Amino acid sequence: MSHTAELIAVGTELLLGNIANTDAQTLSKELSALGINVFYHTVVGDNPDRLRQAVDIAKGRADILITTGGLGPTCDDLTKNVLAEAFGKKLVYNPEAAQRMEAYFQKLHPEAGKRMTENNYQQAYLPEGCTPFQNDWGTAPGCGFEAGGVHVVMLPGPTGSSPAGPCASSAWGSRRWRPSCGSG
Repeated sequence: MSHTAELIAVGTELLLGNIANTDAQTLSKELSALGINVFYHTVVGDNPDRLRQAVDIAKGRADILITTGGLGPTCDDLTKNVLAEAFGKKLVYNPEAAQRMEAYFQKLHPEAGKRMTENNYQQAYLPEGCTPFQNDWGTAPGCGFEAGGVHVVMLPGPTGSSPAGPCASSAWGSRRWRPSCGSG
């Protein structure tokens, strides 16, 4: 059976040309090597209504939906919220994801008394029933789940936050979600 994927990159910085969408190129190469057809690349700014429209369109034309970006700690990082709603999933707190974020933050800031700010903990809320992907390059965990006949993979961005292609292709290539991308 042939699979079709759609890639949705989320971030106003992409639309403004502030950074290049190299994740799309990397992911397309990796998926193509697995025999997965990538027919659409979509870029959406940090706007929940436009992202929801893009997701609804993608659900109708692809059985694999991969997003990059919008998983971070700022108020415009809404990818998880929008996709959870679009696929009828609740966001639930994942204590393991929070612990990994705290450990990563401590590795970056070992000075005594420096704590991760509270806004970072929103990244530990993940769609119910998903498999989290550990992010060894930043705080935002990715995740994967299946709903309504669509395999959904959410990866952090921007470029440099994770090795998007190998993570997604390993997850799909094994036909199961790989819980730790980037750590070998």
